[in-house]
Amino acid sequence: MKQPVFDVCVVGSGPGGGIATYVLTKAGLKVALVEAGPALRAGIDYGTHRWPYEVRNERLRAGLPPIPNLFTDRREKDHFTPVGNRPDHGWLKALGGRSLCWAGHSLRFGPLDFKQWPISYEEVAPYYSRAERFMGVYGYKDGLENLPDGEFLKPVPMRCPEMLLKRGVQRLKAKGRRMEFIAQRKAMLTEDHPSKRARCHFCGQCTGCCVDAKYTSANTPIPMALATGNLTLFTEAMMTRILMDESTQRVSGIEYTTPKGAQDRIQTRVLVLACSAVETARQLLLNQTREFSQGLANRSGQVGRNLTSHFGLTVMGFFPELGHRDASNDDGTNYYHSLLTGLYWDRPNPNFEGTYQVQCGSGMQPWRLAGRIVDGFGSDYKRQIKEKSIGHAGMNMQGTTLISPKKFVDLDAQRKDSYGLKLPRVHLHFEPSDIAMAQDMVETCQEIILTGGGEILSKPDKVTADSLQIDYNHWVGTTRMGTDPKTSVVNTSGQCHDIPNLFVGDASVFPENPEKNPTLTNIALSWRMSDRLVEKYRQGELG
Repeated sequence: MKQPVFDVCVVGSGPGGGIATYVLTKAGLKVALVEAGPALRAGIDYGTHRWPYEVRNERLRAGLPPIPNLFTDRREKDHFTPVGNRPDHGWLKALGGRSLCWAGHSLRFGPLDFKQWPISYEEVAPYYSRAERFMGVYGYKDGLENLPDGEFLKPVPMRCPEMLLKRGVQRLKAKGRRMEFIAQRKAMLTEDHPSKRARCHFCGQCTGCCVDAKYTSANTPIPMALATGNLTLFTEAMMTRILMDESTQRVSGIEYTTPKGAQDRIQTRVLVLACSAVETARQLLLNQTREFSQGLANRSGQVGRNLTSHFGLTVMGFFPELGHRDASNDDGTNYYHSLLTGLYWDRPNPNFEGTYQVQCGSGMQPWRLAGRIVDGFGSDYKRQIKEKSIGHAGMNMQGTTLISPKKFVDLDAQRKDSYGLKLPRVHLHFEPSDIAMAQDMVETCQEIILTGGGEILSKPDKVTADSLQIDYNHWVGTTRMGTDPKTSVVNTSGQCHDIPNLFVGDASVFPENPEKNPTLTNIALSWRMSDRLVEKYRQGELG
């Protein structure tokens, strides 16, 4: 039986791939969505509300951590080679990808953040609005120039210790310091929504939401795409080769392999890669041809380059005035509930480049303190854990590493995955600017805690490259967007300069990365890319 030729094949079902699938199928295009992992069920395959003591023994026997966690349970192991300052990379093979386990933080990049981009904030703003309404993002209208307000559902207030952090910020601002402290903005339903997802019930287990109150690609765009009748879904299908038509130098399809070793092909007129910054780069580098000896769409030599992510460390404080309060007033969405922002937006620090934000959290979560902040045993130990947990606040830095030749993705010549493909190598080297930024964060957060009436529970003994932690879920930049084919991989529509029917729909297209979480911008740009793709397809430009 002759195989169908799809209008578009989307590889990767995470934030970018999910929204691209929805937009393309709604426009009437026939789409194949290819996902390397299975479809999971919220509240069944993950997010079940069981006490740790009920599952501890069976999990330990299975070699799993005692407390269930979607990402740690299902995260790919040994899937890359680290080089340098302890780089890490998160990869979740499942329908919805890492949107299943993200924290929902939905922050717009601001006008200043787009200064180094070939497109402006004004061009992306309508897509931010579409995405926020579609996803269901809650938040306050804060009126910050470089963290623009969005289309928000009913907000969720800060917890008590976070309000005391804000008190410290307000006192410092009264002395002339430039910073802001706001409640978080997240893609979780606080009121009824057209998606018909459940409202959040504030259990706090947002990284594996059991009722689908949190937006994921698996619970909103992909079901809507299936409802159009224009989507064919391929799960547990690992793309192992990109097929090229040598006569036209365009993509003609892909090959995929199942976990049991079965192989097949998908023919397509257009290919969209939305595999993540590391995996999209790997797939392009793997597919070398006579015409593209350095990898597909890589005449510029920029595929895998310009890699960057967020990094940080943590300062933790305690407010004695809250130590004996009622712990029942800690409802909320996950741990990080508020945000220190507005630092160095328009007044750069002379000691480092760029800026950072600080995600702040609190609430009754004793495992964050046990064995690290509080030592001991017996009833006194339990009392200290409860008291410190009720009144503590964690401040976790999120700064952007510098783009440099020392950070990139290439292929490992020695190691291969289970499909016989070369593994990616992730290179990370922290710069003196990164270390100086982290030192400023530690000093600033200590000052905020003390000024707010608290005391320091923990902080890094010394800020060094070894003390910094990379965010393995926020890698961006390996197929950067630009107008010059010699220095960039895709144009401002996410279309590869070298191969007209190859598009990129994930955060690897970012030319610069600010301190803000990337997922909302990833979704907005993928929506914009998909609109441009539909337009070009209808005009006959894509074959």
